[in-house]
Amino acid sequence: MNLEEVVKLNELFDAYGELLTPYQKDILSDFLKFNLSFSEIAENRNVSRQAVFIVLNKCIKKLEEYEKKVRAVKIRNDFNNKISGTIKLLEIGEVGKALDKLKEEV
Repeated sequence: MNLEEVVKLNELFDAYGELLTPYQKDILSDFLKFNLSFSEIAENRNVSRQAVFIVLNKCIKKLEEYEKKVRAVKIRNDFNNKISGTIKLLEIGEVGKALDKLKEEV
């Protein structure tokens, strides 16, 4: 899993993690937040690497399904990008353009 995929998965986990079971949350947290390998997670929980792999894949699929339906991460990212663009306009003194950009959103 590359860095971009890990970042995306972290965003999904932050947005929808509470919809997972406590066990799924713990496994995914071990993987994402503590950067543990499948083997380390399996050893800590006395399960097989395959079991960890299956749980992680189910978590990823669930989180992606939630995002397809709710789109909360996309909406938040789009909002943040628009705000960042507006701030950049303000920083360079383009107050009129910044105001126009904000008016488009209202």
